[in-house]
Amino acid sequence: MASGRSSSIHSWQGVSIDTGPFETVHRWRRMPDCDEFVGARRSKHTAVAYKDAIYVFGGDNGRKNMLNDVLRYDVKECSWGRAFTTGTPPAPRYHHSAVVYNGSMFIFGGYTGDIYSNSNLQNKNDLFEYKLSNGQWVEWKFEGRLPPARSAHGAAVYDGKLWIFAGYDGNAR
Repeated sequence: MASGRSSSIHSWQGVSIDTGPFETVHRWRRMPDCDEFVGARRSKHTAVAYKDAIYVFGGDNGRKNMLNDVLRYDVKECSWGRAFTTGTPPAPRYHHSAVVYNGSMFIFGGYTGDIYSNSNLQNKNDLFEYKLSNGQWVEWKFEGRLPPARSAHGAAVYDGKLWIFAGYDGNAR
């Protein structure tokens, strides 16, 4: 790790470490604030990356509102904006999951209702597609057995299939 050494790579328990004269240093950098008119602060949302942008969906703004908007952060321009949308979006929610597959963001499940007045609260098992190329929302409809409604779960796409893992179904985790 001192300069002047010849470059060599060592592997320890599957972690590769370059000990050449130039070292990569990873640092956290604060992103620009998202102005109020764009959508502001939130928690319990999802974020996915696609091409040169990061898309943020839903969450809770801490002001007694669940959200169902889509924000877009342009990585190259370092700027926030509202993403264009058309069609009917999912109901406002948080603790949902989001994945990107074939140019679309898929939103599954989550928690809806008015948490602050404790009314109409429910976990969902719906699936929505947001087409990143044109901003169109599409609700997927299924027949037969559906996955249990849940929130605070994990999701991933593998081999063309959406995998949902764990979470909270209203009774047990």
